[in-house]
Amino acid sequence: METITYAVDGAVATITLNRPQVRNAMNGRMIEELRQTLEAVNLDTAVRVVVLRGEGSVFCAGGDLRDLFTDTHPVAIRNLIALRIRPLSRALIMLDKPLVCALQGPVAGAGLAMALAADFVIATEEASFVTAFGKIGAIPDAGVMWLLAQHVGLMRAKDIVLRAKTLTAAQALELGIYTEVVPKAGFDDAVNGLVAELAEGATLAMAFAKHALRDAVRMPFDAFMDLESAGQGLMHASHDHNEGVQAFLEKRAPRFTGR
Repeated sequence: METITYAVDGAVATITLNRPQVRNAMNGRMIEELRQTLEAVNLDTAVRVVVLRGEGSVFCAGGDLRDLFTDTHPVAIRNLIALRIRPLSRALIMLDKPLVCALQGPVAGAGLAMALAADFVIATEEASFVTAFGKIGAIPDAGVMWLLAQHVGLMRAKDIVLRAKTLTAAQALELGIYTEVVPKAGFDDAVNGLVAELAEGATLAMAFAKHALRDAVRMPFDAFMDLESAGQGLMHASHDHNEGVQAFLEKRAPRFTGR
């Protein structure tokens, strides 16, 4: 692959955006390679946690304007969104494994969708959240507005997007966009500690719960209870649930396998 690197260590897959010379701006090839990798890792039963990070001092500067938007005809833009950007956003959102986004620097543009789609975001104190679309007469893409409204609510999302705000890492943490903000010196330890904890957990239950929580904000109560009931049935029939109960009875740590 030309624009990302992919490595697996035990149950953990790490995907690294690898265009540091352009602040990891996303071109067409990166979009395709990232989507294909996410779809492949979702089918890999040996992988239980996915980490997404960027090479260099910036996580992602958004889309590469010199590559993605050479044809600005409305039909071309709609096709770009429908055929490239939307499938990538869907792959991020629908990933059935815990997704940890490690922000070692600023995140902007379409890169915001990656952070917002993650289940956990560990960020350095320098990892600002940049919503500069309005400053170039554009609107956010890659599902950023949909994801942001779910994270912070409608009024706060409008305040951030319409005023093209840049949030500090501390502000993003306060709004619930980031999970944890740490000094640069402790960044790798924080990421590795969280990933190790998740990799030992009941990742099958995590997968169902993360999707159910996302859907809960839009579902009527009875519809959600139907979903929850179906999930309970699946979990109670799983190896992980049986192992968890047995470990509890035997007063030992469970050995979950994600199935």
